[in-house]
Amino acid sequence: MVYKDGPSQTVLVESPMKVFRHLRVGRYVLVVSVIAMTLAVDVLAKEMSITTRAKAPVSYARPWVMVGLSPDGCSRGCRHVFSVVKELSGNPNGLIVHFSKVTPEWLAELQPSFIILSPQGTPWCRYTGEMGVSLQNFLWMLPMAAEEMNIPILGICGGHQALALAFGGKVGPIRAGEDDCMPYIRERQGGVVPLTLTTSDPIFRGIDGKLRILESHFDEVKVLPPGFVLLASDKRSPNQIMRHPTKPVYGVQGHPECSYSNRPEGGTLIKNFLEIAVAHNQTVRTAYGPPVPKFLSLLKLDRGFPRN
Repeated sequence: MVYKDGPSQTVLVESPMKVFRHLRVGRYVLVVSVIAMTLAVDVLAKEMSITTRAKAPVSYARPWVMVGLSPDGCSRGCRHVFSVVKELSGNPNGLIVHFSKVTPEWLAELQPSFIILSPQGTPWCRYTGEMGVSLQNFLWMLPMAAEEMNIPILGICGGHQALALAFGGKVGPIRAGEDDCMPYIRERQGGVVPLTLTTSDPIFRGIDGKLRILESHFDEVKVLPPGFVLLASDKRSPNQIMRHPTKPVYGVQGHPECSYSNRPEGGTLIKNFLEIAVAHNQTVRTAYGPPVPKFLSLLKLDRGFPRN
């Protein structure tokens, strides 16, 4: 339709039917566009949901701590234990910390899901000077971490001995007195050693009768800490595996991280400890918020600690 507006202007006006057709086509295009966008958003949301669910255990997993007990930090054996525990736990949020850097305030703030005490190859009596004081402070702190903060702890080899010292046990060279400190050139227990299970415990789930474990140590736990339960023994070095009487705190003299297809018991021990820690955290540590204790600078402690 042509409409003349005065002598100099001409305005083209669409007919009503043509305008209606254009509006109807535009409406269809708009509806199709909205449907397409809705489908795209729905697919994207599903993909994001799947990705979030897959990564949630990693993103929100509470960290765990590997405490290096060697004077110079985390040894090769310490790093090997760390990698094995990281794999078996499925929790990559592990922290390696030297014992001299651990404080009650730090633990109370971090609230780790569990603590692993590493192997070490230095005689305890050779931790002298400032290093000896740091060791004594750390050992003094372990009962607090276990009994007041309710943190599950697993000590391996030297970590097993550190637990004994911390809770009032005695440690010394194999076939020597608890107060002796001799060079690491004489009595040693090494190789794969079959242990006798003396007390049933959840940490032995899936293990029947004999437990074969790799050993490599010169020192041993001479006397168990008061109240601790002996779980596994051996004639040459009797106090092989022990447990706190009421807390998920375990010491293993051997090396459970060295596990193979023909000797899987070591890996089973670690897996069982991790399951015990998970159950404990879900039932006992639901709040994860104990009061922060004060840290004391102790120079000398009479709890069976190594003498400087």
